[in-house]
Amino acid sequence: MINAATDQPVRRALVRLNTRAVLTDSEGRFRFEQNKESSANILVTKPGFYATAEYGDAGNLYLQSAQLAAPLELRIYPEALLTGVVLAPDGTPLPEISVTAMRRVYDDMGRRWVPADQRPTDVHGGFRIPVPAGEYRIQTRYSPQNSAMGEAVLPVAVPSGSASNTSQLIGIHSGEEQTFELRPAVSAIHTVGVSQSPPDRGFLRISARTANGGTVQVNSMPASDETKIQLPQGTYTLTVRTMGDTDATELAETTVMVPDHDISGVVLRFSPVPSIPVELLIDSSSSDTSSTGLAQLGLSLQSEQADSDGGFARIGLSPRANQSFFFSAPPGSYRLVGRNSGAWYIKSASYGDSDLLEQELVVAPGASGTPIRVVVSNQTAALQGTVHLNGDPVASWVYLIPNRRSAQLVYSTRSSSTGSYSLDHLPPGSYQAIAFQRRHSVDYRDPESLTSFGDRAQAVTVNVGDKPTLNLDAVPATEVIP
Repeated sequence: MINAATDQPVRRALVRLNTRAVLTDSEGRFRFEQNKESSANILVTKPGFYATAEYGDAGNLYLQSAQLAAPLELRIYPEALLTGVVLAPDGTPLPEISVTAMRRVYDDMGRRWVPADQRPTDVHGGFRIPVPAGEYRIQTRYSPQNSAMGEAVLPVAVPSGSASNTSQLIGIHSGEEQTFELRPAVSAIHTVGVSQSPPDRGFLRISARTANGGTVQVNSMPASDETKIQLPQGTYTLTVRTMGDTDATELAETTVMVPDHDISGVVLRFSPVPSIPVELLIDSSSSDTSSTGLAQLGLSLQSEQADSDGGFARIGLSPRANQSFFFSAPPGSYRLVGRNSGAWYIKSASYGDSDLLEQELVVAPGASGTPIRVVVSNQTAALQGTVHLNGDPVASWVYLIPNRRSAQLVYSTRSSSTGSYSLDHLPPGSYQAIAFQRRHSVDYRDPESLTSFGDRAQAVTVNVGDKPTLNLDAVPATEVIP
């Protein structure tokens, strides 16, 4: 058993082989006596280590008899540490502030943020968050009643802003520690009187975005003349959304400057959130009279503007009573994504003159009526093959990346314990194919993502009705440095 960061042996790691388990000795060695298994699932656990650094991968290895007969070198990954302190502007430690490590991950629908871990600060304002290697941002939430200061603590994030660019992220390797100082603004809370134009919009969901990109979820207190909210001193962009019928959602946005006292007279002017209908069309070349439904295609609009959790906003389809669908999308730019539904794939998508597989959807204020037309086809191709590692068939992850923009960014599958894989119902076209011993999730839209594995990536073209064979050599886990 090897520490992947130091190449040193790891003692007292628990190694499971199917239903049996042993501990490694002082030199990291382990042995299963009288093993008669023709195949095995191997999993390693050790406090302070991860079996893999990839999100969504349990760390299991599936091995065949030939691999079990030879000595195994297993590698585990020491936790990385995000540590630091949360201080008030005057340097006073802020205890009991929740600090979250948000991890950027990728899947076949694009990139998103997931909370990796969350820890409160101690009496000295310190925090220590163990995480797998990856790309992160650290953030605190709005704390309206800080017990130590008797004041509100505003949210803060590192890196600040939307962190939509890789260079703005915290990249950390296994066994590494990075330390940060977070200094959120601290202020007394003041009451802000808000009126509606037109009035009587019903229940409101109100958020306030600070100048540094943090978001404050505001509790509203309805009154006879104005809705009362509470905010610390500062400048905010208020975004207010009605929470009634989703088909008639309205949105208001305004900037408010909160001084060192209560204020009133802030007016919210509402306008309808654009409702973009979505139509499903069957490609004329499709051979089957049955069809898929919009709900099965996983359609969503993704914006790279940071949402309240520091992630990327994703808007799903909304249904109408007549069983039609629409997107309720505030003005902005979005990318349309979706996935295969059984034998059907998204062949094209358009919005007016815009090709939504190649261009972003631009929603203008007041835009409604013009539909998104999604064309699906079941004229598909397939691909099969076997994955080898050091000459032996191996269970691994196979990724197929389209060479042109598509609704689904990547197609992936897990090869069997004999190394065989099959990807069915693929859109015809050209791809880059690559296999990894461990799950490997990166932004495959980036041409540089496969550069360091260029000799393992293979080009392949699949045509309608064909199922060619493509054998792959897997990238071993040792070559992927987390």
